[in-house]
Amino acid sequence: MENKSCKTIAIVSGKGGSGKTMLTATIAKILDISGSSVLLIDADFGTAGLTYYLGLNEVNNISVGLTNLFSNIEKTALPYDKIIEPLKSYNNTEFIGVGDHRRYKENGESSFFHDYFDKFISQIKEENRYDYIIVDCRGGIDDESLTVCNSSDEIIIVAETDTTSFQATQYLVETLYDNGVSDKLSGFFVNKVFDDPTILIRNGVVSFKTRCLSSIPFDLDAIKSFIIGEVPKITNIYTSQIWHGLKEIKSFENIAEPPQHKLDRKQFSIFSFRDRNISLGSYFISSSMFLLISSVVFSLIIQGVNSVETLSILVLCLMLSVASISDGLKKSIGRMFSSIFTLFTPKK
Repeated sequence: MENKSCKTIAIVSGKGGSGKTMLTATIAKILDISGSSVLLIDADFGTAGLTYYLGLNEVNNISVGLTNLFSNIEKTALPYDKIIEPLKSYNNTEFIGVGDHRRYKENGESSFFHDYFDKFISQIKEENRYDYIIVDCRGGIDDESLTVCNSSDEIIIVAETDTTSFQATQYLVETLYDNGVSDKLSGFFVNKVFDDPTILIRNGVVSFKTRCLSSIPFDLDAIKSFIIGEVPKITNIYTSQIWHGLKEIKSFENIAEPPQHKLDRKQFSIFSFRDRNISLGSYFISSSMFLLISSVVFSLIIQGVNSVETLSILVLCLMLSVASISDGLKKSIGRMFSSIFTLFTPKK
């Protein structure tokens, strides 16, 4: 009998580059830390991103995978144990990669995938081996992704903050509605956020017709982990935001509590590319140069070119021009003014 308690979760996105792959691996890590048994599957037959990502450090063999299961129409037993791999830094999570995705379409294996993937998932559930099956789909929406969504219990969307990603995600949602699987939508993550996400969340709720689970900051530490093939640390703010998002879903409500508090919308400014102290220093330098140049013009009109005051002001303008090039100097000036403002700001 099929294990009804085992949940299959499809992770989808409107376009590639949304950060879906690292998010999928992180979700599996959170569940693993919480004591759940997880099967992680890469069903991105276009790029096999999760397979290559985990192949750097986590698994020994990425040459076999789903394409080895769905390549011969005579196969009915679906012996997935032959292509399953344990993940080294996880406690109780296993992985099935794509395999040789380059020959997938050429050999006509896609039709076999569509016919047997649901049976494949059902067989895994019947064995009562896992609590969760997490499937990483291709960026965008294709036939394979729809097949996975049809066979899944829930669907999680990953969207970026830019307009193109929102439009692509809206098309993805419309396609899910057209194919009758929209009722499986659990919500969406907004990824790579570096400012107050309030407006993005509102637009996403309207456009995607589902709730926002969490906003995930543009975290350089997480990006570095991805580049070297590591899953972000469990104490990382990136992981913590995903963790809080999962707690919003009923299927995950019993997982462990996140190690950090959920970010307040105003706290996302710390991830902004616009450093507050640099901005403050820039305002000071720009204002000073405006006043000094105005003084030079006034001095030229009243006293002439050769006055000592005019030459002194020109030297100050030159020094400020040099200072405006250095972010470090602007940051130091900004810090000084921030400290002054703090001293004179009444405490609540």
